[in-house]
Amino acid sequence: MTACWKQLSHQADVQLRVIAWETSAAIDQASFDTTKMDSIAGRLLSVNERSETKIIEEEIENFRPDIIVIPGWVSSAYTKCVLRLSKTRPRVVMGMDTPWKGNVRQQFTRWRLNRLFQKVDHVVVAGERTWQYARHLGFSEARISRGVYGWDSACFGEPTHLPRNQPSSRSFVFVGRFAEEKGIGTLLSAYKRYRESVSSPWPLTMCGSGPLCGTVSGEGVINAGFIQPADLPSIFRQSSVFVLPSHYEPWGVALAEAMGAGLPVIASEACGAAIDLVRPYWNGLLVPTASVESLTSGFVWFHNNEDRIVPMGANAQQTAEPFSAKNWGIRWKAVLDGVVESRAA
Repeated sequence: MTACWKQLSHQADVQLRVIAWETSAAIDQASFDTTKMDSIAGRLLSVNERSETKIIEEEIENFRPDIIVIPGWVSSAYTKCVLRLSKTRPRVVMGMDTPWKGNVRQQFTRWRLNRLFQKVDHVVVAGERTWQYARHLGFSEARISRGVYGWDSACFGEPTHLPRNQPSSRSFVFVGRFAEEKGIGTLLSAYKRYRESVSSPWPLTMCGSGPLCGTVSGEGVINAGFIQPADLPSIFRQSSVFVLPSHYEPWGVALAEAMGAGLPVIASEACGAAIDLVRPYWNGLLVPTASVESLTSGFVWFHNNEDRIVPMGANAQQTAEPFSAKNWGIRWKAVLDGVVESRAA
């Protein structure tokens, strides 16, 4: 999100301060380069500081913002700060990425968190499924905007369909946590079947870390480990098709990054971003969630249709552009202006 925050901070009349979690601890299953935040005013909270409401309240008191943006209700410290705001409080915008499933817990969330939602002036959602959840929580259409996530176009925006994209260098790539919800087992099983189905199978590079790291192996599988976002474009330039077979994926920024880099994709129906981004056989393929057979067929289809990779990659890059960091900054500036103007009215 650092690229998005930078773009927002460059918008006219915007003073931005970010109080975010430092995602480099073992509990986060990742170790992102925190120096990317050096050019953004704000503070990164360590694991021990995440629950310290006082720290956040002090930041709010010192900065005195017109608008506070919180990431849903995932952080009790952030939500407590909102609940404690006085009547002359700043406006509150809430980001959401949880998709609507209609289960019992979600049915009761509207009432369970009613006090919080009464303080929220506007919601920005990840996509269509989250928009549906926001409506069920009682927010009107006028109080919901789409586009909570964006991808770093400065980092990933160079097309990958370059001379290396020849039949001799075809390959698949996955980027994400090595966790059950990412469909790691489905991916490895489908890839194994794919290799048994064709001659001269393409390799599969898997970038990430997590509890299933020890299972990421097999003939043709390259376990590249955790890769910093700044280093992913070079991985994409060596790849032909991006695969995201998640069993649960609220949106999927990695999908947008890969498409922004010019890669066609194979995505499961569980990926929230697939609704916004994937157009079957034009810029990628959609497969049923947790279906080894369908994912295998997706691998085989690209293997047998090499000539479609470059044009589909170009289409993918075009589709991802509205979600670039530059457009994210413009979109959020418009949302925040609208929230401020609604108070003035």
